[in-house]
Amino acid sequence: MQSPLKIISQAVVEFLILVFFALLPLVGVYIDLVILGNDLGEVSVTEIAQETLLLATVVIFGYGTFKKPEQRGFLVLVTGFFSCLFIREMDAFLDEIRHGFWFWPALFVALLSIGYARFYARNTTLKPLASFIKTKPYFLILIGMIVLIVLSRTFGSGNLLWHNLPLEEGASFLVKTAVQEGLELFGYAFIFYGALVFHYRDFVSFSYKKPS
Repeated sequence: MQSPLKIISQAVVEFLILVFFALLPLVGVYIDLVILGNDLGEVSVTEIAQETLLLATVVIFGYGTFKKPEQRGFLVLVTGFFSCLFIREMDAFLDEIRHGFWFWPALFVALLSIGYARFYARNTTLKPLASFIKTKPYFLILIGMIVLIVLSRTFGSGNLLWHNLPLEEGASFLVKTAVQEGLELFGYAFIFYGALVFHYRDFVSFSYKKPS
């Protein structure tokens, strides 16, 4: 049983961590647009931060497949999913091989992950997944996914919003890109934090029930 003071202290630490992640997109976009003067292309502080957080998420869950054999099937699927997202984020570089080439390594990783979970780790997939859904790290990752997939795509849509505002030609595209990439970075930050909490819950304490 934790003391009230320790619980409050952990809540304050979590608040400060989330404030940092909330400010991270602003800092990244500011460095790109104001200091470096780039257009938030594939080689930018914001994009590199996104890819770094996503790769760190892949590494964390991938490490968990070895450390948590009782959850291996579930963790293989999660690792495979975020690996596919990382491959998609690297599409600009993979397009140097062939346009749309990213699809094939992503498909390979997806089939490999699903096949392993289905045929080699069936007993460590569904039950850990169901237990994970009841945890706070799940909601952190879920919020990150909603920001990444829904909010960044809709609020950052030029056709829905920015092209209809009285902005100079070309400015609407830059504004749209800044908003979209900033929201993507915020989403990846939430996903990374959720992964970190899931695997280091003894450091950042949450109510978590280990799958039996």
